[in-house]
Amino acid sequence: MVDVCHTNSGAAWQFVLRPNRSISWRGTLLFFGSLLVISMGVALAFAAQGLWMVLPFAGLEMAALGAALYLVSRHCHQCEVINIGASEIAIERGYDRPSERRALPRIWSRVELLQPAGTWRSTRLLIRAPGGAEEVGRFLNDSERAQLAEKLCQVLRC
Repeated sequence: MVDVCHTNSGAAWQFVLRPNRSISWRGTLLFFGSLLVISMGVALAFAAQGLWMVLPFAGLEMAALGAALYLVSRHCHQCEVINIGASEIAIERGYDRPSERRALPRIWSRVELLQPAGTWRSTRLLIRAPGGAEEVGRFLNDSERAQLAEKLCQVLRC
């Protein structure tokens, strides 16, 4: 998902990139809680019939599912912010707050949308400057990446 903001001064653009989230953190917790209740209910029913070894395996299964849901939900909360000012392009990445920042000179920067070598690979969007290149929007799909490349080219006039 791409959000674009433009200030009234005409010099600053901000692109906020986030992965698509199909469920909120609260929804994830409710989903996990319902599966936990069902799984433990079945495991306790088997344990009541004398099959007590089902309980540790059900617990391990729920712990693995909880860890997987946490990691996926954490990945879906990452964010990239591209600030385009009068003289520089600042790219910030992070989860709760910016943890990584890279600045490129605006005047020398160009946007490149690289097509994949194979049909099963996705495109790559680069902002290239003499100091190097920075890939943005890794978590976007190909159509979102192409739209972002078009908007960035309009702003940078490349």
